[in-house]
Amino acid sequence: MGRKQNLLMAAVAGITFGISQPQVSAGEEEGAEVKCYGINGCGSHASCAVSQADLDAVKALLGDEGYGKQFGKSEVHGCGSHAKCGASSGILNWTSTSKQECSEAGGLLIEEVGGKKVAKQA
Repeated sequence: MGRKQNLLMAAVAGITFGISQPQVSAGEEEGAEVKCYGINGCGSHASCAVSQADLDAVKALLGDEGYGKQFGKSEVHGCGSHAKCGASSGILNWTSTSKQECSEAGGLLIEEVGGKKVAKQA
């Protein structure tokens, strides 16, 4: 084999090896930031976009009564400046924190499972 063929085979082997390795998602990396729902304050501390799917996921976790008490004033919105005030005002928003901070603050995480959003305690 020539030098070019050896380099090409090594490159293909490296790519194949890289593809076959399990990928670590951002939420699994130690110290990685997660979207922590339900712990934020007012607009400047809220981040963008709470979708109807996010609201439905939290409602499914908390039940109608629990959701109504905690986040009953929530609406779908696009960005922090439209987020109004947060959890203390009964409005669901999210902010970026570490998973540990989110857990300590009693926040919620929303993940996509089988094409559907599912909320869980952090």
